[in-house]
Amino acid sequence: MKHVIFFSIALLSLLCAACGGRESVENTVAEAHEHEEIALTTAQMKAVDIRLGQVEERDLRDVIRVNGQLALDPQKRAEVTSLVGGIVRQVLVTEGTYVTAGQPVAYLENTAIVELQKEFLVLREEAAVADLELARQRELAANGAGIERSMQQASATFRVANARLAGVEKQLRQLAIDPARVSGDNLLTRVPLNAPITGYINRIRVSTGSYVDTQTSLMNITDNRGIHCDVKIFEKDIRHVAAGQEVDITLTSQPGERLKGRVYEVNNSFEEETRAIIVHVILRESGNAKLLQGMYVTGLINTGVQKTGAVPNDAIVSKDGKKFIFALEDEANHGEGDDEHDDADHRLHFRRVEIIAGVSESGYTQVTPVDPLPEGATIVVSNAFYISSMSADHGEHDH
Repeated sequence: MKHVIFFSIALLSLLCAACGGRESVENTVAEAHEHEEIALTTAQMKAVDIRLGQVEERDLRDVIRVNGQLALDPQKRAEVTSLVGGIVRQVLVTEGTYVTAGQPVAYLENTAIVELQKEFLVLREEAAVADLELARQRELAANGAGIERSMQQASATFRVANARLAGVEKQLRQLAIDPARVSGDNLLTRVPLNAPITGYINRIRVSTGSYVDTQTSLMNITDNRGIHCDVKIFEKDIRHVAAGQEVDITLTSQPGERLKGRVYEVNNSFEEETRAIIVHVILRESGNAKLLQGMYVTGLINTGVQKTGAVPNDAIVSKDGKKFIFALEDEANHGEGDDEHDDADHRLHFRRVEIIAGVSESGYTQVTPVDPLPEGATIVVSNAFYISSMSADHGEHDH
């Protein structure tokens, strides 16, 4: 297919050479490429179905572009710690192990555990004696032989003994020791440390023989079923974002995976360092994506529908990470003779215009020219790729 690309490089080069500057020649060539024009005849345009039109005003979704990370609510992540210090005698899991709430993940040994069980046995006996004494005082009082002061003393002793017993019994239960199984012949020397939530073991910080205290985290567990997305907006967008808005999310590490979410909460304070506001997005559809806390995401918060300048997707081409459309510069009819010859030689000149692309919907994409186009400017609205392919450094079709 015959086509013409108009450059003034040769002429400009000669002019610059006459001024004696090689550097001027190079700069002029670069400038000529920057303002490259492409000329097509109407016959050529018909052959590949290149049509002309204008940037249209269409009702498209208005969106706010955001960045953020996948996150977990506090109740969906947990640290495994001990209520008493001691030596780790056994680690029952490895990183990546799936555990359920209450499942033992390690065993801890401490002599204080034995002492606590001994105290429980003593208090249990004291409570039993106090119970018998109170029963005896009640029987004496019923027969008229009791003394009021003895009755009060027995009642107080009973209450104190049972309160102390209940306190130690609760401590044993917190250590996962069943008080009913404690006896003089069955004193446990180690206690299990149980998973506080259901999820996956992420990081184990101890090994067999490690000493831990009550402030040591042995390992952490995360429940990725409760994962959500935290994205950031800035002050200018605050009034446009509200709970209930739909959000389209893309994983930075898995660009082919598309997630669907919904805004469920907007923070009421700024992040100190970035002056951004965190927007919490609950995920409704995650497809087959593997989601982990901390993954980076980009997203579009759909804030409503508005009229905006848009062009058919087929009007946009990409090159070097930028997007372009083609605008009609002028027309030149160089033909002479019959109508057929005139039509075949009627040339249209086009220039490439860089644009910022917005949301795409129903075959149209929102466009904002980097340098504004004249009102009513004529542009290519179909098969722009063919025009791009005729340029010296053609771009790629924008899908």
